[in-house]
Amino acid sequence: MIVFIFIMLLLAASLLFGKIAERMEQPPIVGNIIGGIVFGPLFLALLKWLYGMIEIPDIKVLYTLLDPDLMAPEVEFLLDFSVVVLMFASGFETRIRDFIASFRRGIVTASIGVVLPFALGFIGTYLYLGDWIISLYVGGALSITAVALSVASLINIDAIHTRFGMTIINAAIVDDIIGILLLTVILSISRTGRVPGVSFLLGIFVLAVIFVLFVLFLSPMLLKLIYRRSRELRSTEGLGITILVAALFGFIAHIMGLHLMIGAFLGGMAVRETLSKRVQQSIKKWAFGFFAPIFFAYVGYSVTLSGAAISPLLPLIIVLGFIGKVFGAGIGAKISGLKWSESLLVGLGMNGRAAVDLILASVALNAGMIGRDLFSVLVLNAGVMAVLTPILIKATYKRFSKRGWIEGNGS
Repeated sequence: MIVFIFIMLLLAASLLFGKIAERMEQPPIVGNIIGGIVFGPLFLALLKWLYGMIEIPDIKVLYTLLDPDLMAPEVEFLLDFSVVVLMFASGFETRIRDFIASFRRGIVTASIGVVLPFALGFIGTYLYLGDWIISLYVGGALSITAVALSVASLINIDAIHTRFGMTIINAAIVDDIIGILLLTVILSISRTGRVPGVSFLLGIFVLAVIFVLFVLFLSPMLLKLIYRRSRELRSTEGLGITILVAALFGFIAHIMGLHLMIGAFLGGMAVRETLSKRVQQSIKKWAFGFFAPIFFAYVGYSVTLSGAAISPLLPLIIVLGFIGKVFGAGIGAKISGLKWSESLLVGLGMNGRAAVDLILASVALNAGMIGRDLFSVLVLNAGVMAVLTPILIKATYKRFSKRGWIEGNGS
């Protein structure tokens, strides 16, 4: 019962602050995340303070049950399902031909956009902590972009079809592949003291590439056959099959070494031309009305406001990660052929955190690579950037659009 109450309270806080953010002409995502922060660390701190004042046992029980570490395994399935549905619905907004047309720009952008924040994160953390294994991990965490946050931010400002929007999406997906490779290398070094073999890393990369190529070029034809044979089904059954398709793409991506959300997003693109507009709208309503608020609110809920988290390392990581992404991804976008104004937007958009980087942080914590203090710093950094990125993208895009500095399509 506590999990049900938790989800309802999280949703209520997310929707409330999302509406407040919208009234303040800010992206609803920002309000969703802030709602999670208010319901999470701030509310828990209030409960802890109240218990210290009046020592009512029920208060202690409540803030103990709502502890993020205890709640995480209870809601893990819902969070995974939420991000799959959210990214699947987001894929409806992108045509495969636009995605392919901008893929070269995405690769160039991601390559430089990974190297610079990784180097800055490694050097800065090593100078601060003096531990090169931890520094490698922090560099890797700062080099990854949250695909879900970037896509949702672009949808909110209706910029997903722009050249810079498609570049961000492509680059964020390439980021995910690079992030998996980086984590594999770092975990191997921490456990065995040596770098994994080139053939092993190449195998992971090849599987990821095969999956992407399959989704882009073969799956649309297979999906048309599936839906052609299921025309006699009721609309509710067709909707159920579509959700299964989304889950299947996410599962296959996971097997191939990618994150669930990458498979779901590519699957949404692949099925876009096959699904009726009515089914797409039904999925979008649930994706952006329920699952997205839950997912982004939990990002805020997982933020830790402990004394250990709020240390000089936090602003150092925030600044280094931000500069690294803005300049790295921005320069990569410029080299790939975008204008300076579009390149700046790409750099800002690639700063989204709070997805794969948090997953990698959890893996590193469980593997003993990092301690709870550093984990808290990384989670808080993710929360800060998850709030700032949509705001910066919206404000900059609005100003540049008025001046005619943005190309209107993703091709």
